Amino acid sequence: MNRNRILALALAACALGACIAAAAASAHHVPRHWHHHPSPPPHHPCPLTANPDTYSTAAGQATLAVEGQWGVLANDCGNEPTIVANTEPTSGSLELEPDGGFTYTPNAGFEGTDSFSYTIADAVHAYKTHLPPIGSYEGVPLAGGAFGSSVAPVPGHPEEIFGLEDRGPNVEAPGGVLTEPKPSYDPAIARFVLDEGEAELVEKIPLRDKTGHSYSGLVNSLAPTNETIQNLKGVILPHDPDGYDPEGLVAMPDGSFWVSDEYGPFITHFNSEGREISRLSPYDGSLPAELQKRVPNRGMEGLTITPDGRTLVGMMQSALQQTDLPVEGGKAYDAKKLVPTRIVTYGLYTHQVHEYLFLLDEPASLKTANSEITAISNNTFLIDERDGNFPSATGYKKLWKVSLEGATDVGPSAHVSGATYDAAAGGLLIGGKTIEATVVGQKTAEAKATIEGEGIKPVSASLYLDVDALLTQLNPADTFFDHDKVEGVVALEGGKRLIISNDNDFGIAGAEAAPAGSPNKYKLVAKLLPGLGIQDEGEYLEVNVAALPAATSSTTVTINVGEAH
Repeated sequence: MNRNRILALALAACALGACIAAAAASAHHVPRHWHHHPSPPPHHPCPLTANPDTYSTAAGQATLAVEGQWGVLANDCGNEPTIVANTEPTSGSLELEPDGGFTYTPNAGFEGTDSFSYTIADAVHAYKTHLPPIGSYEGVPLAGGAFGSSVAPVPGHPEEIFGLEDRGPNVEAPGGVLTEPKPSYDPAIARFVLDEGEAELVEKIPLRDKTGHSYSGLVNSLAPTNETIQNLKGVILPHDPDGYDPEGLVAMPDGSFWVSDEYGPFITHFNSEGREISRLSPYDGSLPAELQKRVPNRGMEGLTITPDGRTLVGMMQSALQQTDLPVEGGKAYDAKKLVPTRIVTYGLYTHQVHEYLFLLDEPASLKTANSEITAISNNTFLIDERDGNFPSATGYKKLWKVSLEGATDVGPSAHVSGATYDAAAGGLLIGGKTIEATVVGQKTAEAKATIEGEGIKPVSASLYLDVDALLTQLNPADTFFDHDKVEGVVALEGGKRLIISNDNDFGIAGAEAAPAGSPNKYKLVAKLLPGLGIQDEGEYLEVNVAALPAATSSTTVTINVGEAH
């Protein structure tokens, strides 16, 4: 790097009240893996501004490697700005790091001026896990970092989070079956430190039963899903009494965890080492029995706890597959198209259970479902409703602010005039029909009117954040936090700050018939991000809601190749 550039950066930083010690540095290589742990400034040092940069390389220099402290962010202004977009140079290749450091390699024989641009924002910060693969199958790696099914803060540690895996690698295979390349995979909770664009794994806590036996992602013996699941060789996998598909996570101040799943659906209490303590279940009356009728893979997708620490609140992903739904096309009506979904509350000290309705936004046409619930007060929550598409201007990933105040309990304690409660028949019955059967074929507004006409008031809901719209505004090419499954959300500081996570499906998108000569029946297909063409990995997005709508600033970086002396 040009030493004049180092001095200029130091002087510019000093002028902003944040003087950087311009220690002697190599003119041609600055280490890329530089880390520091600054205390966040109490106020913005200056308005968000991306300032232009110029670097120079010597003739014949193969690579320009710039560490973060001298990178493109070093002379920028804002509250810890984040790079949300960048272009590529025309005469070389670029690896741009989250901290502003970069590696530039000019094309062979090129000398002259090259450039790239970048855009910053300070309302968001992204943290990637960069975990190594957990295996590889005929050249397709199983990506690590699949700890995005849910996210929870680490009590007492504001810069740390817990992330949750689901049941393990599993994808659709030819013939309408699922395949699991690692049938014995043990789902786990992971602890991360978030710093400078990195989510650093510091602890992994595998889930185990009361005897210490490992959980698995196999279908639970008590709660069959009617799925056919095979290994890669095509052998049908057995059910497992310790089968669990974790989806919702609560971290308690005493170090224990509550984890909801999609099989039962169950809510299980684990100690700090991941060993089961107790379980809530729709099969023993501790949870409403009608939850047994969940759609396969659409169980208790979200879980949170009220700020007073007294009440667990779970969220079903889709409507229940009730037995009184009509037949459509020779098959049972698809409950995923129905509007009403269920919120379940459980008093940790009273053991009282209540159940409320949240109405999805046109699930039949938009293909949406719930992925998370997180508390912002004892009575107010955010619900993550999303589609399964990668971010785009027409994508759907929205956070709804909902209130239980005034909502009608439709669970075992329901008191609705003219209705009866029969758990075995599907819960609250209206004129002898389940709630789901009552609104078959209805859009959201019509279903709401029908339900309210029967004396049932769903939870109130208002849009809190359109996540897809935010991502597209920050990066119109949709290559920033570019994930299809935005599954985990936790609200911090009463909703002023959010941490959002993605489920990367272990980096696999499906399976196809294995080629001739393969020892397996199926071959995995990698899950690639459409804008970048790289395998999906785990990532966390921090959003400062108070700073929205997000401001951005862009500038150009000039690289003079072969002009340094």
